[in-house]
Amino acid sequence: MKLQGPEYKIIPKWLTNTECDILYNRVIETEEYVKTTGPDEAAALGQYSAYKETDALGGRAGSYNHLDDEVIRGIIMPAIRRIFPDGLNVRMWANTFRKGEGLGIHAHRDANAPNCPPQSWASCILYCGGPTDGTWFNFQAEDSDLAFERKDVRVDNNKGDLIIFGADVPHWVPPHDTDGIRVSIAFDVCEGAGAGPPESLRPIK
Repeated sequence: MKLQGPEYKIIPKWLTNTECDILYNRVIETEEYVKTTGPDEAAALGQYSAYKETDALGGRAGSYNHLDDEVIRGIIMPAIRRIFPDGLNVRMWANTFRKGEGLGIHAHRDANAPNCPPQSWASCILYCGGPTDGTWFNFQAEDSDLAFERKDVRVDNNKGDLIIFGADVPHWVPPHDTDGIRVSIAFDVCEGAGAGPPESLRPIK
């Protein structure tokens, strides 16, 4: 899949507004249950908890895969199969941010971490609705061949659009200062167990 610039691609209207509304409501309906499946792993590790002083939904990809929800799976799996081949694996989680909440800078793959998988994978973000000021990414500068020359880029969150980017790319969501709940669904797509332990992955089929 050809990426836009060096590290990302946007698929406009990957899902319809109606589908996003269903996902938005389902994530909120099941939010408290998902929180009971395990702690916010990333916040517990101090990896990207700068904006997550409250118990916002997120960071639970190891304890709950949102593809296990029949409503979410019924909408998203057919869409995933339109752009990724069967046989790859998916790790999926949802994020809910209320007033004052957001997500600190992080990447889904840390090349410097012990036992880091040698091969990167695709990370994806679907914005389902609610207040948003966009998602920020730290991309390699497009006019440079040097990997260390990077710049911050704000990508608009349009309902139903899918952002696909390399798992090594740092990104973050500034806390919003308005009422309403921002809901997004994120997922990693990998070969084998690259994006997480086998029990946290679901096959594309």
